[in-house]
Amino acid sequence: MHTQQQVRDLLGPADPARGVVVPPAPLSAHDVIVRAETYTSPTPVPPHPRTSRRTLLVGAAVAAGAVASAGLVPALRHATVPTRSTPPQPVDGTVLQPVTYEIATNAGPAGPHLRALARRATDAPLDRAAGRYAYHQVKSWGGMVQESPEGYVASFVQERRSWATPDGRRWSDTTVLDLEFPDAASRDYWTKQLSVHAAGRATPPAGGPVEEPRDPDGARLPTDRAALARLLRTDQPAGDVAKAVYDLYVRHLVPRRTRADILTTLAGKPGFVWRGRVVDRAGRRGLAVTADLTPPADRPQNQQRAQMLLVFDPSTGELLAHEYLELAPQHRVLHYGLLLQASRTDTLG
Repeated sequence: MHTQQQVRDLLGPADPARGVVVPPAPLSAHDVIVRAETYTSPTPVPPHPRTSRRTLLVGAAVAAGAVASAGLVPALRHATVPTRSTPPQPVDGTVLQPVTYEIATNAGPAGPHLRALARRATDAPLDRAAGRYAYHQVKSWGGMVQESPEGYVASFVQERRSWATPDGRRWSDTTVLDLEFPDAASRDYWTKQLSVHAAGRATPPAGGPVEEPRDPDGARLPTDRAALARLLRTDQPAGDVAKAVYDLYVRHLVPRRTRADILTTLAGKPGFVWRGRVVDRAGRRGLAVTADLTPPADRPQNQQRAQMLLVFDPSTGELLAHEYLELAPQHRVLHYGLLLQASRTDTLG
């Protein structure tokens, strides 16, 4: 499968990677596994001689589309909100299930609900925090993908921390966590091909956080709604806007007024659907909206359909989580991101 080309076809001219400086990727899934099995130094390991496969290292800007050619799990049809998150599963068997919506069918437009959330949004801890660095802790899956020629996918959960200064300097480190699969077939394939029991945890490189290329243009959030709308790509379909919201939150500390402006902007964008209460993968209760992604109009033969999910804090209006589902021709999770912490600190590392 030509996954990267299919991702480009899916997003078309709205490719979110355009003009984005992508930091160096961590070790590939294969390298992490072999390193854990042999306990050798972090020197790159040559491809496994018995297995024909290809590794895709996808930058943060395109992580949500990394495996757009892969299949999916059954659609959720529950009408009630879950009471707790799913407990962790063993590393050799975690098959991802989509976040359960309170409103799975007959869902209405999200506009009125988003405007109400914008009006009642309260201060978040970051609104009262002080410190030199803007700090983020993000947990995600789907950005470092290993795919077999048959299309079976394995990917590691990654936890990324970043520290940024107002002048655009940024440092980050990444920890590789559990191995997870988008479907049972991929799990069964990779557990036979690789010793995933030995994968374990890979810590960030020695020496502390690594400085990324400076991004002076993206260092500060816009202060007016017109500029914010341009940053959120509101001229594009709602699914692309949802991805832009996630990208904004993982790079910026978003104050209360801007959070309200973002919610109001989404409320005025056709295509967002209200899904009610949900519980994200970190066990946090939130309010969710979805937006569909469809192939470009000039490629009607492409049968792929996808959906973006955004989960907001019901009190502060902060973005808690993002999930990307492929709806057709199959149905499974392609990427998720959890914004675990956004604050300020005087400590780097």
